[in-house]
Amino acid sequence: MTSANSSERKRLKGIAAAPGQAFAPAWRWKDAPLASTAPAPTGEGGADELERAIEHVKGRLSATTARLHAGGASAEAGILEAQALMLEDPALLEGARGLAMQGTPADVAVAETMAPFAAMLRASPDPVFQARAADVDDVVDQVRRALHGLSDVPVLPSQPSIVVARDLAPSQTAGLDRALVVGFATEQGTATAHTAILARALGLPAVVGIPGLLEAVADGQALLLDGDEGTLLVDPPAEAIRGHAGPAALAVDAEPAVTRDGRRVEVGSNAANLEDARRAAAAGADGIGLLRSEFLFLGLERLPTEDEQVAMLESVTAAMGSRPVILRTLDVGADKPLPALPQPPEANPALGVRGLRLQLLRRPDLLADQLRAALRVAAKHPLRLMFPMVSTLDEVRQAKAILAEAAKDVNAPGANGPRMPVGIMVEVPAAAIGADLLAREVDFFSIGTNDLTQYLFAADRTNPELGPLADSLHPAVLRMIDQVVKAAHEHRRWVGVCGEMASDLWAVPLLVGLGVDELSVLPPMVARIKATVRQLNAAECATVAAAALTLEGGEAVRHLLEQRHLEPGSLRRPTGR
Repeated sequence: MTSANSSERKRLKGIAAAPGQAFAPAWRWKDAPLASTAPAPTGEGGADELERAIEHVKGRLSATTARLHAGGASAEAGILEAQALMLEDPALLEGARGLAMQGTPADVAVAETMAPFAAMLRASPDPVFQARAADVDDVVDQVRRALHGLSDVPVLPSQPSIVVARDLAPSQTAGLDRALVVGFATEQGTATAHTAILARALGLPAVVGIPGLLEAVADGQALLLDGDEGTLLVDPPAEAIRGHAGPAALAVDAEPAVTRDGRRVEVGSNAANLEDARRAAAAGADGIGLLRSEFLFLGLERLPTEDEQVAMLESVTAAMGSRPVILRTLDVGADKPLPALPQPPEANPALGVRGLRLQLLRRPDLLADQLRAALRVAAKHPLRLMFPMVSTLDEVRQAKAILAEAAKDVNAPGANGPRMPVGIMVEVPAAAIGADLLAREVDFFSIGTNDLTQYLFAADRTNPELGPLADSLHPAVLRMIDQVVKAAHEHRRWVGVCGEMASDLWAVPLLVGLGVDELSVLPPMVARIKATVRQLNAAECATVAAAALTLEGGEAVRHLLEQRHLEPGSLRRPTGR
């Protein structure tokens, strides 16, 4: 293997873990080694320090999971929530405390207490349990680092970079600053590991399992990372980086996405905060297809006032100028905790009181505050409203009744003037099946394919063992989307897709073929999705999508796309067909 000091160009092959490309300098992960620190205390002092360290780690995990929830990665947040539950286990505290009292340093005590549990999980042939073994190791390392006053995420580079590491723990991945880290590559890891799952949720391109990575890459070397192909090009030639204006440049495409036969598809961006909105505008997004209102509530020990919500919403809409912004009302609950809005525990929170249900059943006053704020902003900016987790027609009517009262409160435009468009998320199968009825009550649908897929198959999408089952390209999912689009268009309503499927290059031809009107993706994917749409013929896609509906499974659908040269590799090549 060539040394890291060599300037020789190298193409390294690994495992494609998270899609997307990034061009930026390398930044080698610099963990402060625990071995170089002084021994942790022992005895009663060590036991007390251990308890404080555990509380510190729990608090940090809670803050990180709150950010993931706000960013729409609620299922992935469960990975870190499971880590926090490990720290609640009395066996951990009692076992480690007992060892510390007997003279074992506190950091060694916690490692020895958890080692048998991790070994048992790692020995399992089940990949789910193997992934949990890595979580146990992660928890132990976090507590040990807290005992020594060390951070889990080192001081990051001052410029956008690609992180190069032997491996990254789930908590470290979740803590990466997306303004400074544009992707990562590791020597170890698999595509089904929790680190890879979190990378996909964060929109960070990633390649894992690259043999000899640390030997091959030096700090500051130019890297071209391809999370679709699973490759890392070191010191790439100019022709390889064509289309990348500079290190970590955000590809920009402000032109409409129009298919070769003249059909326009709106390409918007998902956003979880003001910075996302600015990146969406810079990337040339046609609008924000999903603004997660949870960001208005984060970092506050109390619920925000109506005026505070107005101020933040105005900053987001101002960033987008004349382009529309779709605000989703608060989507939290027992499965998406919010510190300022505690909820009682539920046996099955993913199917519990969350989203619109929570606001209608428990906090209609909170919904009214959000609606008044939205109406005030919509009077000056192109703001649209969307209700999450809708199951029934009655829920929509109840929400619209609260909206009508809110409009009276703020003297918003109504029957005698322009009004704010209102839509719903289609993420529950009941909403998809009842789309013909719901279309009479709303102006648009936005399909949340992540939840719709896992609810349709009753399969947790973060569970590696169930990955093949929770396949958004399965004909059952495509039939759901087809049913929603047909019902919406019959009533002259438009349909968007704001889940991961909108960014899936395998899925884009199918979504275009099914008649989806808008795709909402992460800002870095805007230009690429627009370019993909322009290579398509909508009529041809419709024929292929109709054939896909008749197939037996997701792999058969992928084979069909390959046969018709609509797979990602073909769509990267210049068209002339």
